Amino acid sequence: AAAARVADLLIELGPTYVKLGQIASCRKELEGTAWAEALQRLQDDVPAFAGGAAEIRRRLGARYDAFFERIEEAPVAAASLGQVHLGELKNGTRVAVKVQRPNLRRIYDRDVTLLRSIFKGLDRMGLRAGVGQDWLAIFDDAAALLYREIDYRCEAVHATIFAENFKGADWVTTPDVFEDLSGETVLTMAYVPGVSLRDVAAIDADPDLDRATLARNLARAYLLQFCKHGFFNADPHAGNLAADASSGPPGGRLIFYDFGQAARLAAPEREGALGLLEGILDADAERTVDAFETMGVLRDGYDRAGVVATISDNYRSGRVSSKAARRVVSDDDADASNVAAPPAAASSVEDFQLPATLAFVSRAMSQMQGVGLGLDPDFEFVAAAAPFLPEVKGTQRYLEDSLRKALPRGLSDFVGSFANADGEAGAARSIE
Repeated sequence: AAAARVADLLIELGPTYVKLGQIASCRKELEGTAWAEALQRLQDDVPAFAGGAAEIRRRLGARYDAFFERIEEAPVAAASLGQVHLGELKNGTRVAVKVQRPNLRRIYDRDVTLLRSIFKGLDRMGLRAGVGQDWLAIFDDAAALLYREIDYRCEAVHATIFAENFKGADWVTTPDVFEDLSGETVLTMAYVPGVSLRDVAAIDADPDLDRATLARNLARAYLLQFCKHGFFNADPHAGNLAADASSGPPGGRLIFYDFGQAARLAAPEREGALGLLEGILDADAERTVDAFETMGVLRDGYDRAGVVATISDNYRSGRVSSKAARRVVSDDDADASNVAAPPAAASSVEDFQLPATLAFVSRAMSQMQGVGLGLDPDFEFVAAAAPFLPEVKGTQRYLEDSLRKALPRGLSDFVGSFANADGEAGAARSIE
C-alpha cells in the first residue's frame, strides 16, 4: 500500500519525479518487492493528457494540413513525458505520432534546479554509495540526458543512428522517423505494431514468438551496442520494447520504440567492456582488472595486487561467475595460489570510481537484465551474449584469441606476437 501511494504521489508531482520513479523501479535491490511492482507502472501506465491530437495539429501547423489525412483523438499509449496517437498520411502510410506534454521544459527547469541543489549537498556532506562518485557530476550528466529526452529532434537522430548500426539485421528493428513531420515536441514515426515484452502471456500465445530467443537477442543487441557501436539505448524497460513475427528469423524480431535516452561510449570504454565480459567468461582476474583500468573505473594509484586478489577470491568462491564460464577457478588453481589474500572489502571498494557515462551503462544493464529475466527465468547477460562475441571481435581475431588462451603461456605469447606482426604487416601493405 505504501509503495502504491508513493507511485501515485510521484505522478502528482509531475514528469521529472515520474522519471526518477522509473529509474528507481529498475534497481536490482527492489526486484521482487512491492516497490518494484508499484513503480514499474510508471513505465507505461501514466495518465494521458487531454487534447493531444489538437496539440499535434497545432504544433505541426501547415505540415499537418499538407501531409496528414487524419489523427486519432484517443492516445494508444501515455508516458511521463508525452503520449502517442496513431494517424494516417495522405499517401496511406500509417504513422505513430508522439506529442510532448505541455509546458514540460518549464517544469524541468524548476525541478532540476531543486534536485541539483540536493545532489550538491550530498557531495558537500561526503556521502558515497559504494564506489567513489561525484554525485553532482552524475546528476548533471543525468540532467543533460533528461533535457535531450524532451527535444524530440535528438530522439530522431538517436533512432536513425540505431537503425544505421543495425541495418541488415533481420532480428531487430526500430520504426523509421519522418524528419519533415517532426520537431522539438512532435515526433512522427512509421507505425510498427508489436507485442510488448511486458506481456508475457501474449508472447506465449503467439506460436511464432519465443521468449528465450527474444531474451538472447536482447543480450545480443546490447553486446553490439556496448562493445562494437559505442552507442546505446539507455532506457530499455519492457514498455519500450516489443516483438513481432511478421518478418525476421524464427522466434520473433525485437522492436526498440523509444530513443529519448541514449548515450555513447568512447573507444577505451568499449574495449574495456569487451575485456570485462571475456574476463568473466575466463574467470581471469588479471584480465578483468585490465578491463576495469581501460574503462577508467579504477582510481590513479590503485592497489592492483589487492584488486586482483579480491576478484580472484570472487571467482574462486563463485560470487562472480557465468553459466557460460570457459574456466572454473578452484582453491588449488595454479594461478590462484600465486595471488595474495584479498584485502578488506571496504579497502578494495575505495580503489574504484564510477565515471558518469558508465552510470548509464549500469542503469541500462539493470533494466535489460530485468526484461531478460521476465522473458526467461534462466537469463544471464554474459552467458546469452557469449555466442555473439565473433560479431564484435571479427572471426579472425576471435579465433586467434581463443587459440592463445588454449595454449601454454610461452607458446601463447609466441602466437600472439606472430599474429600482431602479421596484422602490422597487413596494415603496412594497405597503406602502401
